[in-house]
Amino acid sequence: MYVYKKKLYVLLFSLIDAAGNAIFGARKLFRREIPLEFNRILLIRVDHIGDVINAAVVLDPLRRSFPNAAIDLLAPSLACDIVRDNKANVNVISFDPPWFDRGSSGFFKHLKGLREMVKIIRNGQYDVCMDLRGDFRHIMAMFLAGVRCRVGYGITGGGFLLTHNVPYKGVMHETDRNMELLRAIGIKEKTPGIKLYFSDEDKNTADKLLSDSGVRYKYAVLHIAPGHPAKGWDLEKFAPVVQYLFREKQLVPVMVGVMKDGKKVQKISELIDARLIDMTGKTPFGVLYYLLSSASLFIGVDSGPAHIAALANIPAIILFSGINDPCQWAPKGNRVRLVYRGKGKDLSGVQPDEVCRKIDEVIRE
Repeated sequence: MYVYKKKLYVLLFSLIDAAGNAIFGARKLFRREIPLEFNRILLIRVDHIGDVINAAVVLDPLRRSFPNAAIDLLAPSLACDIVRDNKANVNVISFDPPWFDRGSSGFFKHLKGLREMVKIIRNGQYDVCMDLRGDFRHIMAMFLAGVRCRVGYGITGGGFLLTHNVPYKGVMHETDRNMELLRAIGIKEKTPGIKLYFSDEDKNTADKLLSDSGVRYKYAVLHIAPGHPAKGWDLEKFAPVVQYLFREKQLVPVMVGVMKDGKKVQKISELIDARLIDMTGKTPFGVLYYLLSSASLFIGVDSGPAHIAALANIPAIILFSGINDPCQWAPKGNRVRLVYRGKGKDLSGVQPDEVCRKIDEVIRE
């Protein structure tokens, strides 16, 4: 099974895998079974913020099964702070591969990135490497680095290079899929909830931001700018929702995001007659978590802050684009409510009054 949408890629990697299985298949028949005892373990999840959050589900079970092992997590620099303070004593290594940088392209840049990944893995002298994404380049890096136990999904090709090519079981949530990889090395736990940990310093910073902004009563946190344009909603439609929160629900709108999102927040402020607090560029993930923990409500698009809101266990309304399947990718939480128009549909058909009705439902609950 391949996850490629382009038929050319499916054909290309079908041929690569057929040749690889012919070459490596006979060797696997005579390979000794690998003992499931590991001293050095590497997890690979170097793509996006939400993916790293979902990957955190494996940290505690892995530590319980291998209490004395050195465990590393390879993660993108933007997401390292999400898991840096984990209680499983997992070391986080920052790595930004060019193939997940939308501004980067070119064969030689990708080749250089692959060489850097191989170097990191080889220097770590790992007994087992586990790629939680299922990416041909990561599988290649594990193989070229000489890791004896290589675990992953062969859904983009290269499954013949894995010692444990885990079956990819249809649609399931990413947290469950990540736990499937652990079962390949003998960990039989059911999927636990995701646990993230942040410092007291982050809490103090969040409290100070609220105090300095004059927020002394109930507020709602909003995130309006996703990482991918296809997940976005028109600012002209967001504006009436912000107005509704302030005028009808007496909730101070607090806007979060990266620094460059401040221009979009400014545009919304020009469209409404309401008080609005702009905290874009001021809330790293730990600060955002504590800011959300004290909020009455979160409203946002499918993005990293939406996952943080679900983990903060506050009422969360998430505008979820149909480019992803919510059964696989939506933030998990008992207080999460989705505005979702269906598979393949963007958010252009969602109207402000629909979101306002959802606000009413959530507040009544």
